Amino acid sequence: MIIFLDDIRVPSMSHNVGKGLGVDYSDKDKWVIVRDYFGFVDLINKNFDEINLISFDHDLACYKDGIEYTGKSAVDYIINYCLDHNKEFPDWYAHTDNTSGKRNIIGAVLNYLDKVEGKDISNFRDYNNGILNNKPV
Repeated sequence: MIIFLDDIRVPSMSHNVGKGLGVDYSDKDKWVIVRDYFGFVDLINKNFDEINLISFDHDLACYKDGIEYTGKSAVDYIINYCLDHNKEFPDWYAHTDNTSGKRNIIGAVLNYLDKVEGKDISNFRDYNNGILNNKPV
């Protein structure tokens, strides 16, 4: 299962020729599209072991009780899920256009992979937006 977390866009808007993960990832029928944080949490809880890839937007326009839930909130949820269930973080990509949000998502995932999972992140560069098949993309 591959998950596209975004409140508005479809995968072809973020993954196409010259952008994102390319045309192999542009067909919306290949993705499970999730529009908000709470739907994402539900999907993670029910299907974590089936997840191969998650593509994150940051700004989800998702609020509850005065709290904003973002793509970074979703990353934090997965990190805690992995810690609680002794799982590895799945392949991921940050497709968000929010530059500071992208840095927050990437920083959180890389820190977790380095400090908790002991993964070698030394090949990850500023222009990379995720990890697919153990390689920075």
